[in-house]
Amino acid sequence: MLGLWLHRAVWIGALVAAVASGYLTDALHGLAALWIAVAALLAWGYAYSRSRSRAIHIALGIVFGLYALAMGLALLPGFTRVVLVEGVVLSPGALPYDIAVGFPKVVTGILILGLINPALISRGGLGGVLRSAAPVFAITTLVVMLAVWAMDYTAFAPKGSALFLLWAPINLFFTCLSEEAFFRGFVQHELSRIDSRSDVVALIALVVGALLFGAAHLGGGVSYAIAAALAGLGYGWAFQRTQRIEAAMAVHFGVNAVHFLLFVYPTFAA
Repeated sequence: MLGLWLHRAVWIGALVAAVASGYLTDALHGLAALWIAVAALLAWGYAYSRSRSRAIHIALGIVFGLYALAMGLALLPGFTRVVLVEGVVLSPGALPYDIAVGFPKVVTGILILGLINPALISRGGLGGVLRSAAPVFAITTLVVMLAVWAMDYTAFAPKGSALFLLWAPINLFFTCLSEEAFFRGFVQHELSRIDSRSDVVALIALVVGALLFGAAHLGGGVSYAIAAALAGLGYGWAFQRTQRIEAAMAVHFGVNAVHFLLFVYPTFAA
């Protein structure tokens, strides 16, 4: 993942090494490498067709989007979900929490940022990107946390936990990078390119990305999906404001970190 900020040869070489090590450790098995290769081929084909046939480009975009969702939702066989921490209760009355990592969603995010839209990665001026994202983070955090509190999904419960040192890098790269690459770097960005000069199209793209982001979280319940959709509006705003995926990642991670450190996490036990 870090190779994305360095050079194409670095992230491609590291990805090949990660796939090989995945098979050696049984994190990957069976046809996993084939599914990854298909995802890479679809991503490359979509990017390649951008300046050629519009009809083929749109068709490949739809196919890649559906395939990326299947990868992200772990619907394809051959990928083992690796559990690092299991059944931890972070606050009294909280639902037990697991920290686990999965390969397919991460690969999809890497391919989007590495092959389809590498320009969304900032190789300089990161400080300016983060400064632009700061007010969006403040507003998004306030809105989302008020919403989840009003829906009785969580409550104020500040805590210190050494588990944060493990949770933070996994959340930033495995969750925030992957999800922002797809929902903002692919869905929102590609929809906004329908008419890059139209503010209305940009707004529609932002809202569609946020609604899809909320729908993807329905497995956690309606309240969780509503909160995710509201958060998605903030992440999309940060992305639209800067046209850099790091801005969306930073706001996403910041909201999650506030939830982890200051509120019942992930939610109340039934």
